[in-house]
Amino acid sequence: MSNLPFALPTCDQPATTRLEVFSTTAGLPGSLDASVYVCEQHVDAATDAIEGTNRTVNRVRMAPDVHRNCGQVYPFPTGALAGPMHPAWCDRNDCDRRREHRSGPVEVDTNRPEPTIVNVGLVQAVDSDQQPQVVIAAVDTSPGGQPRTVQLRLSVSQGYVLSNRMRLLTDAVRRAGRDGGSW
Repeated sequence: MSNLPFALPTCDQPATTRLEVFSTTAGLPGSLDASVYVCEQHVDAATDAIEGTNRTVNRVRMAPDVHRNCGQVYPFPTGALAGPMHPAWCDRNDCDRRREHRSGPVEVDTNRPEPTIVNVGLVQAVDSDQQPQVVIAAVDTSPGGQPRTVQLRLSVSQGYVLSNRMRLLTDAVRRAGRDGGSW
């Protein structure tokens, strides 16, 4: 695999050891990114190469029914080494066809019937250096009309400011209710 952030020794001999490669966050093991297969001769060199990229390695003996060659790599689809590059929040579902990375939708659920269904999520163009955007999608399901969908895209900074403004407004409504007033 040529897009790895580390260079592995390869000799095409049968692998005897599987190295589990973990991302690290603040020095703690993070996600399981890949399995690297190496022969006994290349365990130390591969471990040094991987750990040199701020990842941790867990050495595991090969199962007897698994046959790999030294230097083979299996990147886990949900790990940080999965290519092509996806943001950590991406659902990795059909990004190339849609031409954008998307997070899974997060429902804005009040646990009671509402006339409008609202979801929020993140999007980012696949071939762009643009920053991610916050997407707010609303579907009006009021009786008597055709459902209408409205989508609003904001920068992450606008999303952050909006969340703070919403918090202030909802706190004001709560205070007014406690004080006997109305909005």
